Amino acid sequence: MGYGPHRFFWRALWRLDTLPKIRVFTWQVGHEILPTNGKIANIRPGFNKGCPRCGAETETLLHALRDCPTSREVLSIGGWSSSFISKSYDHCIDWLEDLMRVLDKRAMADLMTILWNCWNNRNNFIFRGKEEKAQLIWERASNLSKEFRICNMLNEPLISQNIGKKKWVKPPKGFIKINFDAAVGENRIGYGTVIRDEEGFVIGGGGGFKEGRLSVEEAECVAFKESINVARKLQISEHVLFETDNAGLVNRFNNLDNDVTIIGARIKECTAAFTIFKSAILSWTERSCNNVAHLICKEMLRETKSCFFDMDYPSEIHDAVT
Repeated sequence: MGYGPHRFFWRALWRLDTLPKIRVFTWQVGHEILPTNGKIANIRPGFNKGCPRCGAETETLLHALRDCPTSREVLSIGGWSSSFISKSYDHCIDWLEDLMRVLDKRAMADLMTILWNCWNNRNNFIFRGKEEKAQLIWERASNLSKEFRICNMLNEPLISQNIGKKKWVKPPKGFIKINFDAAVGENRIGYGTVIRDEEGFVIGGGGGFKEGRLSVEEAECVAFKESINVARKLQISEHVLFETDNAGLVNRFNNLDNDVTIIGARIKECTAAFTIFKSAILSWTERSCNNVAHLICKEMLRETKSCFFDMDYPSEIHDAVT
C-alpha cells in the first residue's frame, strides 16, 4: 500500500462530500491502522485475533466493516448489492478503490458514513457489551448523511445563486452608446443618462428630477427624452445606441406601429428627434450594465437636483464607470 499503487484512492478520499471525521476515518481504513483484533494480535502475542461478534477466526478490518454478519446486514439494508460486498480482497483499500471506480462522489460518501457507523457499533459491542440492530445502524448513517447535505447545501439549487453579473459592453465601432434610467419616488421621479464612445470613454451625461406621480413607464419615457436632449446639447450626431434596463419600454418601441396608448405617443415623440443622428437604436440591457445611469437617477431623486457634465465628470461617476 502507499501513494504509488493507490494514488487515485488517496487523491479522491479528500474530495468526498462528507464530514471531516469520516474523511479521516476513510484515511485510517486505507492505511488499515484501526485496531481490529487481528491487528492487535500481530503486535501482542497471545491476544485473541478472532471476531468478538461472530466468532470468525480472524477479525481483519475488511471483516469488521463488510463481512461480519451485522455489517453485511447493514449494507444489505442500505441497498448495496452482493456484487459490491462479496468479491474477495486482501486489503480493505483494494475494495474501496474498486468501488470508487463505479460509484459517484455522493454514493461513496454515503458508503463511508455507513462503514463509520458499523465501526462505531463494533466498538460499542467490545467496550460496552451492546450491539445495535442493523436497521438502526443504517438509519443513523442515513440521517447523518442527509443532515450533512442540508447543513452544507451540497445539492445544487434549481436556480443558481452564483450567476455572474454582466458588465457594460462597448458599442460597435462607429457608434455612441447612451444609457439612461429612471427612479420613481412617491411624488417625483429622478432620471439620469451617461454617454460613452466606442472606446468606453465617458463623453458626457446628466440627470434631473420631475415633480408628480408618474408610472414606471412614464418615468422611463421622461428619461429617454432627456437622454436625447443631453445628446443634442453635446452635439452628438453619429450612429447612436440607446440602452435601458426597462424591457417594457423596448417592447413598445419595437411595436410602435400598433401602439395607440399615451405611452406609445410619448415614445413616438422621442423617435421623432432621432433625425439629429445618423441612425438610432433602442435596446434592452441588464441592470448591472446600466448601473451608472441608475446611480445618477437615484441621486437626482434623492437630492432633487439637476446636473450636466461633459468629459470632466464628477468623481462618483468616475468610480462607478471604473
